Amino acid sequence: MLISPIHLRTLVDTLDLAGHPARTVLAEAGLSPESIDPQGPWVPEERFDQLMRASQQVTGNPAYGMLVSTSLALTRYGPQAMLIIQAPTMRHAVRDTRHFSPLLLEQPELDIREQAGEAWLSVKPLGTTLAGQRFRTEWLMCLAVQLARRAGGREGDLREVRFAYPRPDYAAVYEANFGACLQFDAAESGLRFPSALLDLPIPGHDRMVYEGMRVQVDALMAQRLNRVDVVQALRGRIMAALPRLMAVDEAAQAMDMSGRTLRRHLSARGLGYAELVQQCQRELAERLLREGRVPLKQIADETGFSSPSCFHRAFRRWHGATPLEWREQRP
Repeated sequence: MLISPIHLRTLVDTLDLAGHPARTVLAEAGLSPESIDPQGPWVPEERFDQLMRASQQVTGNPAYGMLVSTSLALTRYGPQAMLIIQAPTMRHAVRDTRHFSPLLLEQPELDIREQAGEAWLSVKPLGTTLAGQRFRTEWLMCLAVQLARRAGGREGDLREVRFAYPRPDYAAVYEANFGACLQFDAAESGLRFPSALLDLPIPGHDRMVYEGMRVQVDALMAQRLNRVDVVQALRGRIMAALPRLMAVDEAAQAMDMSGRTLRRHLSARGLGYAELVQQCQRELAERLLREGRVPLKQIADETGFSSPSCFHRAFRRWHGATPLEWREQRP
């Protein structure tokens, strides 16, 4: 998956503010200064993963992802960051994060499900290795807890905190940040809390500032969609719709063009629509498999396959190996 270089720039600035020069961090990650230019082209998420792992090496702190969530460097995200800070409620903050995610990455990292008075905030982090995903999960989960506390949440409101990876050696730091209701080796990472917390007013909300920020970010979104490569934009639409598989005419309508025009764009790149959908399914399946604890049936469901057996056959066709074999070969 491609992501905005602003992710890398923000992390480098966080480290720089903490006394770790950018040159040192980039050298450890094997990256060039050009790769973190906020105005530069989008980069593979593998580079962000390299940088997250390098951050742990340079700082000597395996839990550094938790510290990133409190850094002033997060203002690097610009109007998007201010939009979250000025959100009237936690529900608005998560909704806006998802809605404007195409400015930063192809697929949202956060989602909310509600049932029987409880909310589940799921986290599907960027990262291509376990260490990178853990770093990003710590970063996002700490941000979510901070937002919940700003809304008036208390420690007891975190009824369940799950992580889709094994218990780390520094688990005591998790207890200090998230409380005692921890579960590791879970199917997915996330927080469970009362749904009412989503709609509590967040102190400091300024409606005029919030609406102004939203207008700015809406404008950025329009600019992004106008200049983005058609195929890349289409990939984003398909990924956002999964597990529902968009028909080509529906996708064309979402892109404000006819089905014929959309097919012409794809043909110019040597692609068919069905092939692009399968690329998106494969990429999402690989991401979920790298998370390590997601059951195959859930992966089949989330990637839009009608059954685990259909997913199994498609995956073997893509990689020449079963999903479990492929996962065991990952670092």
